[in-house]
Amino acid sequence: MSAGFWQESLVEGLVALLRPSGDVWALAHFGSAMRPIQRDRWSDVDALVVVAEGAVEQFHPSLDWLHPLGKVYAYDQSSTAFTAVTRVCFRNFRRVDLLFATEPALARIAAGPFWDGIHVLFSRSPVADRVLAQRFTPPTPPLISPEQFDRMVNAFWFKATLAVTKVARDELLIALHLALDLVRDCCVLGMLLRDRAEGTNHHRHGGTGNRIIEQLTSTQHPYTAVGILDSVAASAAAFDALAARWSPGYQERHGPLLSSLNEARCALPSEH
Repeated sequence: MSAGFWQESLVEGLVALLRPSGDVWALAHFGSAMRPIQRDRWSDVDALVVVAEGAVEQFHPSLDWLHPLGKVYAYDQSSTAFTAVTRVCFRNFRRVDLLFATEPALARIAAGPFWDGIHVLFSRSPVADRVLAQRFTPPTPPLISPEQFDRMVNAFWFKATLAVTKVARDELLIALHLALDLVRDCCVLGMLLRDRAEGTNHHRHGGTGNRIIEQLTSTQHPYTAVGILDSVAASAAAFDALAARWSPGYQERHGPLLSSLNEARCALPSEH
């Protein structure tokens, strides 16, 4: 095993851990970690665990069963009507994403994350064998509707007005929180633009996303009253530019904000 390619040992550990369980009917892995040409130190292991009906609770949200694989450092969990997901980072920074499904659920999520290939590690489930043997089409990225875009736009400008007001009131902690959220909103809109342009929300490397980040460097300022106002102004200009790329009918909106922002700036004590 190549140095740094820890994924193979983790997969072997999953097989040894789950194969003896009568409640686990199939185990498969997918994603970049199963392809040596794409795998690197930072690739996580993506695994599908097909379990008996009523047995999901043994594995999700429980984490105790993972202890033989290492000490859990941090994790994230979610679930839908058909699946449950546990994403784990161990203390050695090895990571695994586990997708749990029953046989009936597996048949319902056939358009799931397996479009780029999946390798069955063991199976005693004819249903899993049949479902996973088919060819999957790449999913289209979930883009926002015009109504959702309008809500995003309105929320951004309302937060921006609050940030300016909080600076004017010398409430810098909340003002900074709001200002950082404006930068985050720009990042979200940038990610949506990249997904739409590339036709996928799976990005192994930054690519065009990194160029969007370059446009946001102007939002970086000291955490002072003046610095926060400068960050808000830069985020407003960046958001206007990104929003115009998303929707040709978008009209820039930072003008009124800048008027109030300049008023707040002039009212600051000189030591700010």
